[in-house]
Amino acid sequence: MNKYSKLLAENHSLSRLCVDREKMDCKDILGEELTIEDCDVAEDVTIAGEVTTFSVYTFKEYPGKYVYGGLKLTDIAKDILKIAESDKISIDKMDIHIMLKSVETKNRNSFTDVLFL
Repeated sequence: MNKYSKLLAENHSLSRLCVDREKMDCKDILGEELTIEDCDVAEDVTIAGEVTTFSVYTFKEYPGKYVYGGLKLTDIAKDILKIAESDKISIDKMDIHIMLKSVETKNRNSFTDVLFL
């Protein structure tokens, strides 16, 4: 991708983390120890007529890939971004290790929980 295409992609993608990366599903990395390389929050995005907010993550163990996060990962991403800004540190230097775990409620609803390692 040339520099102009990259600039346009960064300005018009859901997140800067999606540019030049391939999407991966959270379910594909459940149970693995992951190191958060970077994260972002896509706020007030309209998808299929609904306005939503979600996170985007990249992990050290999966270069060239990104995942979209649900509610829990999005709340965590917001906190990570605040800490990085207030401490003036890049997210990859924070050395945050997590594991994603699928949890099922009594009502048979499932969600992804985040364990900090």
